[in-house]
Amino acid sequence: MDRFRPRPPGGASLTDTEPPLPDFARQLLRLRPEEWLALVFLVPTTWYTLAADASTRGQAIARGGVYASAVSRLAFTLALLLLLRLLLRQWPGARVTLLARELLPFVACVLVYTNLHDTLGFVRDADIHPALAAFDQALFGVQPTVWAERFVSPGLTELMNLCYWSFGWIAPLVPLALLLRGRLREMRTATFGIVLCFFFGYALYVAFPARPPWVALAGRYSVDLGGYTLSHAAAGAMALLPTDSRAAFPSLHTAISLLSLYYAARFLRPLAWLIAPFVLGLLVATVYLRHHFVADLLAGAALAPCAAWLAPRIDAAWARAQRAHGLAPALGAP
Repeated sequence: MDRFRPRPPGGASLTDTEPPLPDFARQLLRLRPEEWLALVFLVPTTWYTLAADASTRGQAIARGGVYASAVSRLAFTLALLLLLRLLLRQWPGARVTLLARELLPFVACVLVYTNLHDTLGFVRDADIHPALAAFDQALFGVQPTVWAERFVSPGLTELMNLCYWSFGWIAPLVPLALLLRGRLREMRTATFGIVLCFFFGYALYVAFPARPPWVALAGRYSVDLGGYTLSHAAAGAMALLPTDSRAAFPSLHTAISLLSLYYAARFLRPLAWLIAPFVLGLLVATVYLRHHFVADLLAGAALAPCAAWLAPRIDAAWARAQRAHGLAPALGAP
């Protein structure tokens, strides 16, 4: 149990070394930086999700149903967040509580992502996907997602969906593996880097709204991406997304997968060999399945090292401020 309790450097007790903070400021400082980021995004995106549902309720348009399903997903995820918060209040020192809090940022990331997917088109209409398509055309002389139609087959589509949806386990895999091994410093490094990358991507979604190719170039495709069981399930999941979604630039599938591969190579080399084929397949799948322009992938690949460089610096500065005022930072914080 003790290894899951945060300690200040050198084993010293947590004592104030700075002038005491007002109670309100002290409560705010208890939050981790990723929890602050979650609040900054959760509050407005939740409001817009509810506003979008209210504005389309009862209208005979497809997106009304989509926004209603978004509210259901929102309610479920918020209930999960409240459950985790209850654990923190009732059993603050229990191992299950400490581990649950480490998973909390990933839950918040999922909630913000679904909110943005559902409401960006409702909030803003300043699309950049024409520029992204023009970039791909200038770079390759063709539209890669259209050109890839010549390779479409049910078996390949099934394999591409397997790679694409592997993102769901690739993102949390390295922090979880490190946590289970008790390597808290490395776990914190990977967790905060990945979460920070998510929120950087969300900010870029808002700044540069862009439709994915399957929407932006819908009239140019002549081959159906038919597959088998997994492909049919993926198609059903995609049908839940609004057709005016603009959460495509940059490709967070690319950014997070490459960042996870980097942390695996840095801390768990055998695990890197395991996930590398899935990451490579995922990059190909984003184009084959028409989820992203190549420009989205390049932006995602550039975002990953930025998050890896900035994350430990932000985390260290925040942890120093917490320790200076007698507050316990995150598990494994620098």
